[in-house]
Amino acid sequence: MIRLQRRVALAALLAAGFALPAGCASAPVPTSTPSPAVRVWLHQERSDEAARRAQIRIANDSPDELDVRSVRLVDDRLGDAVETEGWALGPGESIDLPVMLPEVACEDESPDRAWEVTLEDGQLLRGALEDALGFLDRLRARECLAAEVARAVRVSWGEVRVSASDDAVLPLRIETIDASADVAVVAVRSTNLLQFGPGVAIYPVGGRTGTFEVPLVPQRCDPHVVQEDKRGTVFGVDVEVHGEAGRIEVAAGERNRARILSWVGEICRFGGR
Repeated sequence: MIRLQRRVALAALLAAGFALPAGCASAPVPTSTPSPAVRVWLHQERSDEAARRAQIRIANDSPDELDVRSVRLVDDRLGDAVETEGWALGPGESIDLPVMLPEVACEDESPDRAWEVTLEDGQLLRGALEDALGFLDRLRARECLAAEVARAVRVSWGEVRVSASDDAVLPLRIETIDASADVAVVAVRSTNLLQFGPGVAIYPVGGRTGTFEVPLVPQRCDPHVVQEDKRGTVFGVDVEVHGEAGRIEVAAGERNRARILSWVGEICRFGGR
């Protein structure tokens, strides 16, 4: 990491609203509210969703350089704090620092969401953590639902089979783990790449368990859809938990993904056939 060695001048920090206690001019001073000169928030790009990455953005709105040693986020929706090394920011600059997200916390607790920025000179700045797009709420809801379903029912894909006539079948396996749980698998949804017949977007299961031979048909035949595919073999699965509708995702796996992409290329006549 490139780090500039300059530090923010004491006068600049005072002008930004960070007061120092009397008789302790060099000591770090926590602040309980965000500085008007420093903003920190967490956001996630769509391309980061599958890898559970996010970005911590730090914005230096002051007229002076800000030399950040580290950043720490605490959020009740995550099981652990998120920490990363900092960066030197010039006046008016901002930067995105990539971080891996820890497991979500599914227990309901009082909201506790804050950021801490430690400067190279030891100053400690604090503020309320923002999630303007609400992606952590959605992540928490999605993963906590998936965890509850997984405790009751195991949903998985077997190996795709392609016949001599180029028909493809992907076996869906639904196994009961806890028969007392009020959880049922209702249906499987098509993806941007695959459907279950011409114009068929939903494959019903109806709460049953067992193995289902799910037929596959290419959704579209644009070469770039296959070449740039990231989620074409990740299926949305409709479930009911305690009588409420929800949706989890079940990926077909990398081995199936490779075979399915090759098969789509052959069916669509751009696979060298």
